[in-house]
Amino acid sequence: MASELYESLIPTGFLHPEAGRVVSENERQILNLVRLGRAESRADLTRMTDLTAQSVSRIVESLCDRGYLEMGERLSKGRGNLGSRVRLVPTSVYVIGFSIMTDAVSAALMDFEGKVLGQTRRPLERGTWTEISGHLELMFSQLITENGVSRERVFGLGVGVTGYFIGEKYRLNPPAPLEDLALIDIDQLVADQFSLPAFVDNDGNMAATGESLAGVGKRFDTFAYLYFSKGIGGSVVLGEKLFRGAFGNAGEFAGILSPEHHDQRPTLELLRNCIESKGIPLKDLNQLIDQFDPGWPGIDDWLILIKPHLQQILSAISSVLDPQAIVLGGRIPPSLAQRLIEEIQIYNVVRRGRARPLPQLVPSEVQGDATAIGAAATPLKAHFFSSSGR
Repeated sequence: MASELYESLIPTGFLHPEAGRVVSENERQILNLVRLGRAESRADLTRMTDLTAQSVSRIVESLCDRGYLEMGERLSKGRGNLGSRVRLVPTSVYVIGFSIMTDAVSAALMDFEGKVLGQTRRPLERGTWTEISGHLELMFSQLITENGVSRERVFGLGVGVTGYFIGEKYRLNPPAPLEDLALIDIDQLVADQFSLPAFVDNDGNMAATGESLAGVGKRFDTFAYLYFSKGIGGSVVLGEKLFRGAFGNAGEFAGILSPEHHDQRPTLELLRNCIESKGIPLKDLNQLIDQFDPGWPGIDDWLILIKPHLQQILSAISSVLDPQAIVLGGRIPPSLAQRLIEEIQIYNVVRRGRARPLPQLVPSEVQGDATAIGAAATPLKAHFFSSSGR
């Protein structure tokens, strides 16, 4: 059950009042079809589900009474009357997502429709939990104040953290700068701080969740997500659902490369080093991303270094997962992602004049910090939206 899934992720002792308003599987199905724009009316919902017209009417009425849906203008086609438009109520639920990186923390505020209302970012100097938690509180207050959202209307929080899971609950093993967050229950720390349910995942999984809700997921329900940052990682979405793997680390695509090629991984940190070697000072990734110039010297050198390894990663993804698309996302500047798409090839052997169908390479369609946006989307996906339906 959806409610059981949601409650299983809520830290002990924290249950937001909204969580008591149970959303059933059928209700999740209805909400998701409306969210995706695949159904405009109750008649559409009946055609696209296995529910009777009476059941759809009853569910829509209940969701309207509870403030999640509302009826809009009348719809008509020719002489036929299709009834009123069904739509989400954007102000019914708000969520906030945090991204904790080695050099910065960011946050995004999202409404029930999945619209990002605001984003903010703060640099990290020491990476201690004291510094991080202070930034989280300030960003939380800034976002809800600037957007006129009361704290009581925030349903839950998502937290994306750089690192991989160790197979114990939701404990991550992050890089050295985040030592304070290593091998502990980060979700409990954040839940304690805000007295709200908190969902934690690694940055690649969170970014893919955001892409599924607010990006290419509206066109592709099965895709791989390649996350470019100081390192390189990613995630996998199968049939609109995040595929975590046995230990939560599905999508750690850098593991495709052998250890001797570790220094040639297609990372933004390697790009920064290549650009700096040409005389352009860039103190950190924040400066690289904020001031990125596609004409900088050093970019071509980076492409020469990483091209064979990136092609190996993409070819392995294509062969093993056979997705509809591979998204180039994370913190990579959009113009650089587009250049990679134009220059990278996936290995494909032609047989009898016919080649194997390949996934589309596409840049991320999420505007802003993909991890923070995905983290915000996670409570919505977990509790309100289902991928079931015809």
